[in-house]
Amino acid sequence: MSRFGWLLVLAAWMLSGCREPSAPNELVALLSGAGEGFAQAEPGMAIELPEDMGPHRSFRLEWWYLTANLQTTDGEPVGLQWTLFRLGLRPRQGPEPEPGWQRDELWLAHAALSRPERHLFADKLARGGSGQAGVTLDPFRAWIDQWRFEARDADRYRLEVQAPAFAYRLSLAPRLPPVLHGDRGFSAKSAQGGGSMYFSYPSLAIEGEIEVDGETLAVTGQGWLDREWSSRYLQPGQTGWDWLALHLDDGRHLMLFRLRGEPDYVTATLVEVDGRARTLQADEFSLRPRAFRYSAGRRIPVHWRFELPEQGMELEIHAWPGDYWNPGRLEYWEGPVSVQGSQSGEGYLEMTGYPER
Repeated sequence: MSRFGWLLVLAAWMLSGCREPSAPNELVALLSGAGEGFAQAEPGMAIELPEDMGPHRSFRLEWWYLTANLQTTDGEPVGLQWTLFRLGLRPRQGPEPEPGWQRDELWLAHAALSRPERHLFADKLARGGSGQAGVTLDPFRAWIDQWRFEARDADRYRLEVQAPAFAYRLSLAPRLPPVLHGDRGFSAKSAQGGGSMYFSYPSLAIEGEIEVDGETLAVTGQGWLDREWSSRYLQPGQTGWDWLALHLDDGRHLMLFRLRGEPDYVTATLVEVDGRARTLQADEFSLRPRAFRYSAGRRIPVHWRFELPEQGMELEIHAWPGDYWNPGRLEYWEGPVSVQGSQSGEGYLEMTGYPER
């Protein structure tokens, strides 16, 4: 779900002479931009695959977003994040332009490798149209420079990232069909309207290798791939979000998010073992922060409690020990979590919009 406020800030910064936003409310204003001239996500829109793995240039914002919970052969836990974002700077009209140095879109990629008490992060930026970054559909390929996420066959993908402090080369295979969030893929983000088109591959079998500290380590595990596009995400008064994707040991998967505002807006998707999914309404569950930690000068919740009474589900969700704040001009928290309670499991937590104190 994440994840475009940083792109909006970056675009404004680049187009305004490389100046940083002057105040937190400027960031909120950018997050709440209406996206005039761009298409808007609306109820009733259909998601079609494989077409919607490709880019949506009539929309302002979109991302291909992977999180992974892995283990080395020695049982050491490893978390990985890889994301490719596209930001339209102005609405595109007419046919697809010829390749060239286009100024109507930006591409941004983030990659991270996490271990308990340690977090490594890298990012890349590209203009559209130069061939430096992009997404093609047939065959599927998403890239920025030498970072590549691409289909190898009908049901297997390959991800390759080489960063200054780490690298990974992974094979990924969906174990469940894609899940459409919200109303058949339209994911509302407030009671007043607005939202995104949003689907996920909630269960990916992953194997491959990572490189860190001069070592090459074999890893296996599971991942979650999000695909989302929108032109307006936050409504006035909303200041950021908390997002969780969880893999439960009983074979189910759970996506939760909270958009912070007055009032907060929450929703969730529960995915059964066989892949059937159901949107959970706000009155069916509760999601509450229980404990906080300071990170990059911000007080952020790192222990959450989730309750779904009709399923007898009570989960305690804990961020790993350490600091998983992604640094740079566009900052946010993204790190692995462990799950205990009525079910155990693992997953990922993303948090944005928390102010410095």
